[in-house]
Formats: sequence, structure tokens, C-alpha cells
Amino acid sequence: MIRSRRNFLAAALATPVVLRARPAAADTVTIRIGALKLIHSITPWFYERFVPAGYRVQIIPFESPTDGKDAVVTKSVDFGTFGIAAAILGAAAHEPVVVFGSSCNKGMAVVARKDSSIATLKDLKGKRVAIWPGSTQEVFILERLHMEGMTIHDIQSVRVSFSEMPAALQRGDVDAYVGAEPGRACRWRPVSARSSSIRIRRRWAA
Repeated sequence: MIRSRRNFLAAALATPVVLRARPAAADTVTIRIGALKLIHSITPWFYERFVPAGYRVQIIPFESPTDGKDAVVTKSVDFGTFGIAAAILGAAAHEPVVVFGSSCNKGMAVVARKDSSIATLKDLKGKRVAIWPGSTQEVFILERLHMEGMTIHDIQSVRVSFSEMPAALQRGDVDAYVGAEPGRACRWRPVSARSSSIRIRRRWAA
């Protein structure tokens, strides 16, 4: 009798919880996605077309890959599209991040003004080059410099965010930048830029 009474009370206490939870199932579920302010992260903007009924997509833009990665770690977003370098650095620091897919490929370049003396990567020696630290672009330019027999010490590395790189080049604050789309495409007409594309090796591909 005591056991059955306890079972009844347990069931009675549990029932309201179930009832309160049911209306929530009808509510719209928001999927928070972190995206960089680059063409590389354009695909999440189309996810809304493919999610099933009852779901919506909220895009949260970030200036840097590290900020996007940190948002995943702190659960500010459910997942994000950002550079592989930030993910690798996070995993190396034992942060709870997992790379589960690739969202883009290529689209990076070293960009200089058309009227500058920079025509090859070797011409970057001694020049002011805008690079965003901790980004995949930084990994690639380090590799490309190594392929040319150079190191980061052969150039003047200037910390500039991706969105500011084209403007910095136009103002003359830097001689070149290691950027990504849409930066390199935006520079063709206003600044008449010349780009030396970065060759992406398969062993670096995400």
C-alpha cells in the first residue's frame, strides 16, 4: 500500500512536468550559427531554405575565426563556419571543438596594388603585409613563404582584420594583405589590385 501510494505521488508529480513540456515542442527551435564576414561563410545564409518546419536559423557574424571558435566553446552558437586553423588551435588547447565538415575551398590570395613593385611572393620581402593572426590565411602565407625560402621575419606583419584589409591597402597603410573573398574581388575595380593567388596544398585542406 505504501509502495503504491509512493508510485501514485511520483506519477502525480511527474505529470505536470510532461504537460508543461509538450507546448514547447510546438515552439520554433532556433539554430544559432556563427559565420565569418567572408564569402567563405556564405552558405549558412541559405540554410533557412532547407530547415524543416518548426526550425529557424539565426546567423551571428564574427570578425575573426578565433571569435567564432570561442562562441562554439562557450555555447553562444550551436556551431560555426570558420577557418580550420582556429579549430586546430582550439583542439590542441583541449577545447571541446570538433570539425565535422568542410564548407568551402580556396578563395584566398595575397593582394597588392597594381602600381606597386610587388609581382611575386618574393617581392614581399621588407614589405608591410596585413595578416590576421590565428587565421587559416596566416597558416597558408607561412607555408608559401617557406616554399620561397623565406620566413615571417622577412616581411613586416601587420595585424589587420579581414574586413579592414581592402581599406588599409587603399589608404596605403599596408603594401599587401593576405585575405579572402570578398576582399580580393572587391579590390579589382576600386584599387586595381593585382593578386598572387595562394596555392593550397591538399594536405592543408579542411
